[in-house]
Amino acid sequence: MKNINRTSMALVLATVGIALFSSASYGQAPGRGGRGGGLPGATEQQLQAVAEMTSALAVQRSAVTAARDELVAATFAGVRDESAIKAAVEKLRLAEITLATRRGEEFAKLQAGPNKLSAEQVAALIAAGGSPNAGRGGRGGPPPANGRGN
Repeated sequence: MKNINRTSMALVLATVGIALFSSASYGQAPGRGGRGGGLPGATEQQLQAVAEMTSALAVQRSAVTAARDELVAATFAGVRDESAIKAAVEKLRLAEITLATRRGEEFAKLQAGPNKLSAEQVAALIAAGGSPNAGRGGRGGPPPANGRGN
């Protein structure tokens, strides 16, 4: 195998690994991190604003997921098709750029409004991958019927 092919294969495998990991994280149930749901000191209005920002990105997140699925399918197809893999990588790249651009626009709107997040809250939002409840605060999902955490 030529060096360029090894490099291409390494890039594809790394992309697939990221795609599989990221797709799994989109499906995580929200955790129960106490007041603020993962955003320290967040008000109910701030949490609602973040939820609205997240909802506004649904179409773009779906496009990224679909593009990742296409890349995985192209990568593991029975017959290797370099052009299909390259096309899938490009589609994923464009979907990610579109999502990032829209996320930036929605975040700018949030920060320009009355429910602006503090620097600490922004850091927590970034650390949580843009969703303050994903995979945080315990086992996730709704609280038990008895209202206790066990």
